[in-house]
Amino acid sequence: MVQKQLFPWLTRRRRGIGPAEKEVYGNSENNQNLIVGINKLSLNQRPALPRGMANHQRKRLLGGLLLVTLLLPASFTLYLKYFAKGHEQTLTRPPANLAAFLRQEKTPPGYQVQTYFAGTELEVKVHFLWGKEGGPILAIFGGIHGDEAAGYLTAERYTNLKIKKGTLIIVPRLNLPAIQRKKRHGLGGDMNRLFHLPENQKLTPDARVVDLAKSMIKRADYVLNLHQADGFYSPTWISQKRNPLKFGQCNVIDVPNFDLPNGQRLELKKFAQEVAHRANSRIQDPHYHFLVFNTNTDNKKTHHAEQRKSLTYYALCEQHKIALGLESTKNCSLPQAVSFLTTVVNSVIEEVGIETEQLPQENPLIVTQILRGERKL
Repeated sequence: MVQKQLFPWLTRRRRGIGPAEKEVYGNSENNQNLIVGINKLSLNQRPALPRGMANHQRKRLLGGLLLVTLLLPASFTLYLKYFAKGHEQTLTRPPANLAAFLRQEKTPPGYQVQTYFAGTELEVKVHFLWGKEGGPILAIFGGIHGDEAAGYLTAERYTNLKIKKGTLIIVPRLNLPAIQRKKRHGLGGDMNRLFHLPENQKLTPDARVVDLAKSMIKRADYVLNLHQADGFYSPTWISQKRNPLKFGQCNVIDVPNFDLPNGQRLELKKFAQEVAHRANSRIQDPHYHFLVFNTNTDNKKTHHAEQRKSLTYYALCEQHKIALGLESTKNCSLPQAVSFLTTVVNSVIEEVGIETEQLPQENPLIVTQILRGERKL
């Protein structure tokens, strides 16, 4: 009759002792005999213990070895959970318990990066940063358009923060194919016009990435989509570069207020104005101050009906999140654009009550040094 092995991982060397085992257990004959005995252990066999040891010594040694064998997997799990912060996981879909992971209580401040669709053109890295104290969850997306470098460069500046209160979900380079090509469109056209599509449908090559973004939006309380645009938004026509058709230097909202089914109201306009006020107090040149751009996306007469397919519109109307599109202008240097977006994102973090040890620097000169690699983020 074939007997089942109780310790199959210890039966690889039945005929002798390997160098690794000699290093751990020593070269004594008694210890080597003990290993051989355990290698022969089965459900119906007792190990051949060394004769030179007293019974109580043999029992203690065998009991200790069995205890180590039982505790090792649990010890490794605890190590990953509490000490191996920053380790990277490769996944193809969002974990089902991500909400519990983000809201877990009495957890040391930490950081984790997860890679989705690894090894494909659509590879996406998602960074999770959480503090010891619970609080708001803010999702920050960059790189949905590959020709708007300030968006993904700004988002990346937040992946190394140390959070004291609240949680950040950061997706710096959502549309990797577009970024690599430095084009607005990715594999399936304009990704920011795909969020009206039903989930789990392979209607475009970018569908899986859009579904991933939706899954992160569902777990957030606030959502930011970072962009860069030509010109400067103005509610009135001032010039070819500064008029109602431009998007630069503004906080974009789809509606001023959004009424929820439970009777509560999301006051997007008020929130966007408070953020703009914070940011503008730190931007010296008034020509680069941020305004609030209400696209009136729900209105039948809107000039921006295409926004109904956007990430922020999905976040607001389908998931009931306060969502802003943050637009810096392309009519400045790249370090300036990153500086402006950093100032606005910092203002949002302060406004919602997330606490960090230190926010990214907003000074354009420091940002220039960072982009040149002369200084850390």
